[in-house]
Amino acid sequence: MTQRPWLPNLIIAGAPKAGTSSLYRWIADHPDAFGSTEKETYFFVDPGTHMYRPNFHISNGLDSYQAQFPIPAGSSPKVVLESTPGYMYSRTALEHIADLPSKPRCLFVLREPASQIYSLYSYFRGNWDWIPSDMDFGDFVKTVRSGSHSFKGNELAVNALSYARYIEYLVPWWERLGADRMKIILFDDLKADEMATTRLISNWLELDPDFYDDYEFGRDNETYIPRNALIQKINIAGRNLLPKGRVYETLRSLYRRANTRKPDGPTETERAVIADLRSEFSSANGKLAEFFKLDVSSWA
Repeated sequence: MTQRPWLPNLIIAGAPKAGTSSLYRWIADHPDAFGSTEKETYFFVDPGTHMYRPNFHISNGLDSYQAQFPIPAGSSPKVVLESTPGYMYSRTALEHIADLPSKPRCLFVLREPASQIYSLYSYFRGNWDWIPSDMDFGDFVKTVRSGSHSFKGNELAVNALSYARYIEYLVPWWERLGADRMKIILFDDLKADEMATTRLISNWLELDPDFYDDYEFGRDNETYIPRNALIQKINIAGRNLLPKGRVYETLRSLYRRANTRKPDGPTETERAVIADLRSEFSSANGKLAEFFKLDVSSWA
């Protein structure tokens, strides 16, 4: 098999809305790491999903993937990475990633399922328009259960409940990768101590963890509420036309300062729905904890 030194040897493969964007940036900022041009390349997603780009996909071979990793000549980073949380659910990713010549390790960040579903709902409803702006969280959960809404083809929203049963998706990854090439961390741990958790990951990747002693841990891709709905519609339409890169990031930062605010958090009614969901996922969480030896007691 042809060796391609630019291929990633680390892929952050899940889960959505669990801090993966921030974690990608923190690792990519390490002097011995190199991150893909687009944080989420979607290169190994399943055809037919909303993330699928037919002209940039593994089905066409690996060569086009190199454009995401313009490693400077003479540079030899220890870690080359990308982060597409949807890979966790992708049959295509499961089939191809384990067999890449670079033998990548895969990192999964898991968030308490009810909180993850609520964050996904808030993000797709506020930052995007996949979920109708007049659909409250309780109705969203009911609609997902009934399968009566396409959410404009966004399978992460359509399958929000089933996708939060992490055990069903992670065991096949464990079978393909083996224990040495797979690591699971918890969003709670990442949020509680960003430095300690990132240092732990650095040790796993054989990166110098001391880099993070004076590092400023910024947050990426946070959920927001638009102040003006019309400007948000223009933003959604326009950002899909812009290539990802420094200009895109600058414009995104300016927009967020001008037209967004932080969400208020769940209402009393929404908290009741979240509590019911936590009970619903108790069994799946227990199986996850037992199989992967995880402490998810805070999820109860």
